[in-house]
Amino acid sequence: MLIFLLTVLFLEIFSQNSKPLYSGGMLFFQPGYTIMHNPYQKVESVGFGLGGILRFYPTKHICVGVSGGSQKTKYNTIGSENSFITLGYGGFIFGYTIAKDKFRFCASIGMARGKLRNFHISEQTGVEIKDAAFYSYGAWVTYPMLSFDYMLTKKISFTSQLINLTAVYNENDLYFCPVFQLGILFNR
Repeated sequence: MLIFLLTVLFLEIFSQNSKPLYSGGMLFFQPGYTIMHNPYQKVESVGFGLGGILRFYPTKHICVGVSGGSQKTKYNTIGSENSFITLGYGGFIFGYTIAKDKFRFCASIGMARGKLRNFHISEQTGVEIKDAAFYSYGAWVTYPMLSFDYMLTKKISFTSQLINLTAVYNENDLYFCPVFQLGILFNR
């Protein structure tokens, strides 16, 4: 069934050249605000990341594709200013799109597999770490996404996106990170 659906989508994509086939590129500026708990404290801090996206347009109003990235957040503890959390993720997106003149809007939902890593430093003197903990968890990540693209030329567009990364890790712990993304997409 999955092979049949993919075949139909790709035939639809490549059979019509009058409409856009795809857009994809780099999301190079991603400030976000991370909210989570670890065994030591609640973490709320600003982080930054990088990512990418590839969207196909099989019909006039449907977009499917892949997206992923990495979000890193540094935070302070009582004994250090060098603790950090990273979330790397990548997966599929599905959504609704509208294109008008030089603008494109996409509302989509993403589902990904990821890895959350937390290096928590409890005590540090200079460069010597005296007490720390490192956690690494596999995570399921979902993220609703709103994208606004502006066509700079027929082949290049500028995109701005709002996403909300939500990860479930360590059985029932939650990670939240609303993110604003800017990037460049290449279109065909």
